[in-house]
Amino acid sequence: MSQTPDPRHPRRRRTGGWLMAVGVLALFLSTFTVPEAIHLIARVSAGEAEGLNGRGLVVTVVGAVTLLGGGALAIAGFNWRRSAGEAPSPEDRLLDEQFGDGPVLPYDPDRFRGPGDRDPDARD
Repeated sequence: MSQTPDPRHPRRRRTGGWLMAVGVLALFLSTFTVPEAIHLIARVSAGEAEGLNGRGLVVTVVGAVTLLGGGALAIAGFNWRRSAGEAPSPEDRLLDEQFGDGPVLPYDPDRFRGPGDRDPDARD
């Protein structure tokens, strides 16, 4: 049973990798903007400042976008990359042709019994 590899796999893995890289960079950027935004919002809510100035508003918006967007991009990129899987190698295809793609040994639940039970592989 030879399967031809899907040509979308490498492209999908690359795209997922780029999404994940951009997400991680956005999360890194959020480590600088979110603490400052929290500090500025806390000062406004404590009454030390009248309102958010231009910088405070920009930092708050950028911090929220980079934190939420970066997290979403990193998770989406990781899942997209993982779902692409890897194309079977030529050796895998050759082994499938020779031996089939079924399991080598059928699953036998009695084979792995707890202690004290008779070993099914033991000779009588």
